[in-house]
Amino acid sequence: MLCTDAAWCRGMLVLFLFCGLGAKHVTPNFEVEAPTADIAKQVALTAERCREELAMEWLGYTLPNWYKPCQVRVRVGQIGAGGATTFSFGGGQVFGWDMTVQGSLERILDSVIPHEVSHTIFACHFRRPLPRWADEGAATIAEEESERRRQQKLAEEVMPSKRRIPLRELLSITEYPKNMQHVLTLYAEGYLLADFLVQKGGKSRFLAFMQDAHESGWDASLRKHYEEESVETLESKWSQWVIAGSPSLRRPNGELLADAKSPSIIRSQNPESKPSPRRSDNDVELASATKTGHSVVPRSESVVAPEARRREIPKTNVEVAAVERASHESRLPRGSHLSHPELRPSKSDDEGEPRDRSAGNAATQIATDDCTSQSH
Repeated sequence: MLCTDAAWCRGMLVLFLFCGLGAKHVTPNFEVEAPTADIAKQVALTAERCREELAMEWLGYTLPNWYKPCQVRVRVGQIGAGGATTFSFGGGQVFGWDMTVQGSLERILDSVIPHEVSHTIFACHFRRPLPRWADEGAATIAEEESERRRQQKLAEEVMPSKRRIPLRELLSITEYPKNMQHVLTLYAEGYLLADFLVQKGGKSRFLAFMQDAHESGWDASLRKHYEEESVETLESKWSQWVIAGSPSLRRPNGELLADAKSPSIIRSQNPESKPSPRRSDNDVELASATKTGHSVVPRSESVVAPEARRREIPKTNVEVAAVERASHESRLPRGSHLSHPELRPSKSDDEGEPRDRSAGNAATQIATDDCTSQSH
């Protein structure tokens, strides 16, 4: 009897959580269900704006409309902010977009949606799963500043400790660790590594680095794009930078510090003192990032990225090819309501409950959508 009652209660809880999704707003690429029409509209328009702006920032061009809109379900409240996005890869295409987001409306709009939409941008560009550190770390760059500081703080704590994930091991991770503390460390280190590389060379170079690493290994790609001899030489400089507080590697006008490659220059201001406009990095070549068969060559960096919208981004030889072992994308939520709501405080308690922005741990959608527009 107790088991039956427990099952009934769980069913009612699920029904209660989503019974408020009574309003819908549809845009060319997102079909949003939310508690009210106004919330649905805000989320849908924010998602469309992020899709356009993030594509320009990372790729240098806007994406065509998807064949079918991404389904988005929104749960608003003083609960752990997070999200889960699922999609599938097949035949060089991406399809089956599905997204669930939750939290305060403010956090959904300024952090959860930008993070989740970032995953879709990377999926459309590479047409394959990325290593976990890169996918989550680069997506975190789009989050609101306080959320990025949270990741920075954790990375600073684990870097000199036994909890630290060595860089070569971090690069090789294709599935999430079972230990949730290790998952949080993966997110924090992944964000700081992505931020470090993006600050050094820009977003387009980061994408090219990821593509070449997939084809020829981490060490060769580091030598080509960042003039680092090996993962270990990068790790030495990167870890010192993190421990020093992740100082900006750019001057106010956006130029790299002349000696940014030297670990001895790790000083400068704390990221908290950085101005808020997002930096663009349209001065970096994208051509070498286009080897995935993804049709980006005609529209590479000849398109100038727009001014950023809200804030500045304070911004083994293990083969990367191992990431493609599964045909479906599968990302473990970082404390989303779908798996680990205990990971992040809610906004009313230290700015919010640990949460995820990542895709959920279930990428089993089957459809025929892809990242190119089709008439129908």
